[in-house]
Amino acid sequence: RMDAARRRFLSLLALGGVATLPRAKGVPSQEDVLALALAAEELAREVYRRAVAARPFRGPGAAYLEAALAQEEEHARRLREALGRQPALRFRLPEVFQSPILLLRLLESLEEAFVGAYLGALPLLEGEALRLAGAILGVEAGHRVLVRQARLELQDPLLRPPFVANDRALEQALSPEGAREALKPYLP
Repeated sequence: RMDAARRRFLSLLALGGVATLPRAKGVPSQEDVLALALAAEELAREVYRRAVAARPFRGPGAAYLEAALAQEEEHARRLREALGRQPALRFRLPEVFQSPILLLRLLESLEEAFVGAYLGALPLLEGEALRLAGAILGVEAGHRVLVRQARLELQDPLLRPPFVANDRALEQALSPEGAREALKPYLP
């Protein structure tokens, strides 16, 4: 069962890239999948940008946010190169940037959804697009684990077992259709 934040995020992610996704049942094109990935990366970039600006952490936590922002910017740049375009997306985000635990909850939900979306996209891609999605997937999985570790260190009372950062043996793939409704709450 998906938590509400993850469902909302997936809807957000889907709507950001579904302007080109077919509404009918069918296989999205590689360009459609990359547009959806770019929407996710633009969202990630905005969340990390706001988190860095808010400075909810010092030391390693702040360094993580800065590094993750740089990585999300590189992901977006590579996807824009692959697509040859730059969609203008605006997001409506919850005010969680001053609360370390609330921010980490949002980040973990987003990173988990990114991992699932990239994993679900792999069978729809080929060539350089497949290699790029796989490379990004690995980084997003690393982000998810690091964010979960930070939640564990802060003893977030909403965490559920297992109480380890590497909490799964296999990731769960998500389809573009499964993500469509989660985007709505984050768009103006």
